[in-house]
Amino acid sequence: MKQLLFLFFLATTIVSAQDFSLIEEKVNSYPKFSKVERLAQQIASDFKTNEQQVQAAFYWLSNNIRYDLDAYYRPKNKRISFRYRNEQEKLEKLQAIKDKIVNETLLTQKAICEGYAQTFSKICSILQIENEVIKGYIRNSSNDIANPKINSNHAWNAVKLNGKWIYIDVTWAAGVVNNNRWQPLFNSYYYNIPKEKYFRTHFPEKTLWQLRVGRIDKKDFYNQPIYDASFLKSDLELISPLKGILDKNATIELKIKNIHPNQSIFLGYSGYRYAVKPDKISTKNNITTVTTTPLDNSKQLFLIIDKEVMLEFLIQ
Repeated sequence: MKQLLFLFFLATTIVSAQDFSLIEEKVNSYPKFSKVERLAQQIASDFKTNEQQVQAAFYWLSNNIRYDLDAYYRPKNKRISFRYRNEQEKLEKLQAIKDKIVNETLLTQKAICEGYAQTFSKICSILQIENEVIKGYIRNSSNDIANPKINSNHAWNAVKLNGKWIYIDVTWAAGVVNNNRWQPLFNSYYYNIPKEKYFRTHFPEKTLWQLRVGRIDKKDFYNQPIYDASFLKSDLELISPLKGILDKNATIELKIKNIHPNQSIFLGYSGYRYAVKPDKISTKNNITTVTTTPLDNSKQLFLIIDKEVMLEFLIQ
């Protein structure tokens, strides 16, 4: 989840990366389903292809389930344990636990990532679409740079369509946290996350799910800058620095490809209320260099383009 740290950051509508216009027209008329079977049945009735059905499940959950901030900030940390006599009984009891999470998600209309992921998975399974829940790591803010978590902290989904796995994060598609409050804000970028950008935000716990996308280790994943949603859905490309920690005693140069000449560029520093202009901006061969001198005692740097946070760095 993302918390915006400066008063000047403005929430803006996120433009859909995927075309959901055909899905929206029908799914927006759906009621607040409390039974997953009824939701899956409605989707199967209205949409005939697997891809449309997956999109419908993604869209409905993103727009109808609120993120449970209370559960996120005050987790119960209740460890679930059970006994079993054989593998079949083990699988049945695990499925019962997952089904309970799904039922609670639809009854309360709220969830944390596990609820989103398990409910989406259950819908796909009822529709006989191959899928998996992926456990792994995400980074919420610049405070996570170079600070690897020991235990996985997120859950999302993989779905097999037309013989290929695509990756979906319903939780992140549903909205953002703004000043400690949940703000619904549908973001279709997290449907079929581009593989070339996948490791900028998500790192699976299991090696198999890492290798199906590419090669990166956990340390390198955590050492990256934070790529915000506005950057990810754009055609911008960070050329350098590719490490998320900047030297507080040196002049900072950010090189970004594909910035348009009419776009506004500002920098935000933690501890300072207002954004500042860079010391210098220059462009050559479609690569823009943003030069700045770190402000005193600031620990974080935010690149802001057209009033949207794009990249986050630590300053040490």
